[in-house]
Amino acid sequence: MQRFFVRLHSHWKFRHSDHRPNRRLCAGQGLVEFALTLPLLLLIVIGTLDLGRIFFAYMTITNASREGAFYATSYPPTDATNISNIQARARAEADGVIIVPGQMTPTPSCPSGCAAGNAVRVTVSYPFELISTQILGGGTITIQNYTEMVIVGQ
Repeated sequence: MQRFFVRLHSHWKFRHSDHRPNRRLCAGQGLVEFALTLPLLLLIVIGTLDLGRIFFAYMTITNASREGAFYATSYPPTDATNISNIQARARAEADGVIIVPGQMTPTPSCPSGCAAGNAVRVTVSYPFELISTQILGGGTITIQNYTEMVIVGQ
């Protein structure tokens, strides 16, 4: 039993002796390493936030184009009233989410004529501003999607 305590004491004495490096130097080294890695960590976090925001905005624009195309199946874009109603339906679908509906551009068209049985296409585009480009200085990217549906009536 005495050998155990002698060994424990010698181990404790070695661990708590002055053979270790200065604690202030270790703290300074950690601070320098943190300062070097902090910009990279912030870039990763901001990039992740931007990807989430882009995905949510893309889903919103997709839903807006679907809503506009669904309305256009019953009221094809043959006159200015129907076109403005299709645009209003698409903007109303995007109201109250991450994008500004006033900046969204819904464009209805009939590639092969606006008759029953033909397709109507509603294309929605939106200028999206990333957080990372606001910090680093940059512009916007354009998110665009379209939906085609068959015209059922006029």
